[in-house]
Amino acid sequence: MNARFLPGLLAILFVTGTARAENARLPYGPLYRMEKIQMELSHAYTNLVVILRISSTNAGLKPDHLVVYIDSKSGHIPVKVAADGDFTVPLRDDLLAEQPWLVTDQPKGSMRLDWGLALAVERVSSPIRYRRLMMPVKDCEYVEERMREVLPSTSKINITGLKIIFSPDVANAYAVVHAKSGDRKMQANAANEVMIPLDKPLLDEDPEVTFSAPPDKQELAGD
Repeated sequence: MNARFLPGLLAILFVTGTARAENARLPYGPLYRMEKIQMELSHAYTNLVVILRISSTNAGLKPDHLVVYIDSKSGHIPVKVAADGDFTVPLRDDLLAEQPWLVTDQPKGSMRLDWGLALAVERVSSPIRYRRLMMPVKDCEYVEERMREVLPSTSKINITGLKIIFSPDVANAYAVVHAKSGDRKMQANAANEVMIPLDKPLLDEDPEVTFSAPPDKQELAGD
């Protein structure tokens, strides 16, 4: 999979109980911790965006059509879900102490919570040092480690490198890593994309990287 959003799917956090067994629901505590870590990581790693997303397993139901709320003792607290499934919950100590449920209007087993990563910066200059270019990819390892503290059941996001995307108008696009052992030229594929792998020896060496033309954007790449 090569995509800006690389989800770590959660299959077990939506649980059921006796009070609202007909609805999919999620405890507030894990959501609170997710939001806290998400905010911490977004401030520490400004080149990455950590995304939390909720959606239905019914492909015909758009996320922003979901009815989601926190079922607190003081009443229902609506939770807005964006068209792409992005959402946030209020970070309140009183709710953390109460531990209410986040409830949806969907049947149990029909909801999915996932998280993912995206690059905050989409354009790169030429020339650029390899370490600077690839550092967001390296940072993903720590970000995933922190997210798994609260989402231990998530599947692993295997981010292997960076996808450099050139405009369709650019002919014969390529990137070159000017390593000590010799230039490593990577030709663009049919989609005008160059895959630059994350390579520890190159991180240590930190060679210069050049492009045949200014890239249009960059994305995380994984499998």
